[in-house]
Amino acid sequence: MSVRINHIAIISHQYGMLSKFYESLFGMKPAGDSPPYASPSYGDGNIGIQFLVRRDGYIGGLDHCGMLVSDLGQIEVRMKKFTGSNMVKRPSTRPFAAFSANDPDGNHFDLAEDQDKSRKEIYAKGTWEQPRTINKYAIRTMNPERIAEFYAEVFGFAPAPESGAPGSHHLTDGRVTLAILPWSMAVFDGMAIKRPGPEHIGFKVEDMKEFKADVAKLAGANPYLAPTPLGGSLESDVRLSLFEASATGQYQMADPDGIWIDITGK
Repeated sequence: MSVRINHIAIISHQYGMLSKFYESLFGMKPAGDSPPYASPSYGDGNIGIQFLVRRDGYIGGLDHCGMLVSDLGQIEVRMKKFTGSNMVKRPSTRPFAAFSANDPDGNHFDLAEDQDKSRKEIYAKGTWEQPRTINKYAIRTMNPERIAEFYAEVFGFAPAPESGAPGSHHLTDGRVTLAILPWSMAVFDGMAIKRPGPEHIGFKVEDMKEFKADVAKLAGANPYLAPTPLGGSLESDVRLSLFEASATGQYQMADPDGIWIDITGK
């Protein structure tokens, strides 16, 4: 059975500005044909980012990922072996993701079947190649070993070569890494507590020196698209240390909304 991560969702009240940041710095291209007032979708040719409008009652930030599978029935059967995981049908207004589900720790994700003729593709898979691509989706969860087992057995994700902080697990769909990091109160010693759930995303870039030059150029050209600074105070230095310890890339940054991004060079 084939499975791949096909999108990542970010919730923000400044969704339009964020989409311009990822378009300008990473070369993400608009995907789909949503009306101008709707949540914009962008892609890198393999995986998309959807910038969701932040609505009442919702928390902003990195929200969930979506997976495209060849057999939803088989996925549902495998999920039943894991107590606490569930799958529900989505409204018909969301034809790009027929179902939503959660792992045993409550981390949720979208599911769609690639053979479903009613499914609307909004991420333009495989229509182009570009030098800067999404290569990681990271979650921090209470039972990382069990959750790694869940994604390996249910979706067939294989162990990834990355090595991170103690207690972390890295799996891959063949192109994108799913990083599963441990969550406990002790992890956040010296800083405010971050709730369990999605923690950061990663990009692979063609040349680190050129990429850093583009970051500086973008910030100079448009201050509203400048990355959020990392470190600089006692507590923010602790946050940065946590991020660096769990990252697998060579450079860490945050987008204008504060979402952590781990950058890997070739």
